[in-house]
Amino acid sequence: MGDLSALAATKIVQDVAAAAPSVGRDERLRGAVALLVLGLAAGGAGELSYDQLKQRCRDAVARDPVDSLAAMVLGSSYLFYQAEHGENPRCGSFLDALLFISTCLSGGYVDRFAQTAAGKAIASFVMTMGPALATAALGAPQGAQDQGKAIIERLDGILEALRAPR
Repeated sequence: MGDLSALAATKIVQDVAAAAPSVGRDERLRGAVALLVLGLAAGGAGELSYDQLKQRCRDAVARDPVDSLAAMVLGSSYLFYQAEHGENPRCGSFLDALLFISTCLSGGYVDRFAQTAAGKAIASFVMTMGPALATAALGAPQGAQDQGKAIIERLDGILEALRAPR
């Protein structure tokens, strides 16, 4: 497929600088997203392809899933607040946005809903990626799966010995 979605880090910096003086919600939201992408691009060779972005996200989750989950929840809450504040009467504070985003990680219930297109996109992303990230952060430790396999192999050996003719 090639590198059709390469993002130049310098272009992102220019976009953020252009949005900074503006006080409009859309500009703040674009600036915040650009900063997040720039953070993922840091340390790269100047451009970040879609494949590189995916790999950096996977690497971050593998290194520290708890930090990745916290960054996703707090970053998504901030973006959701920027998208919904002033448009959604149920999103009057950052804590309202945090409550909404944290319930998007599971089948939880909250009496807040996204009303803007950007808010709906953010919520969809969190509902899609959040449960897997929460599982990685809060699930069994990495060695537990190997330990479980070893126990199953030992139990299979015992079962085989019990079934063997005497």
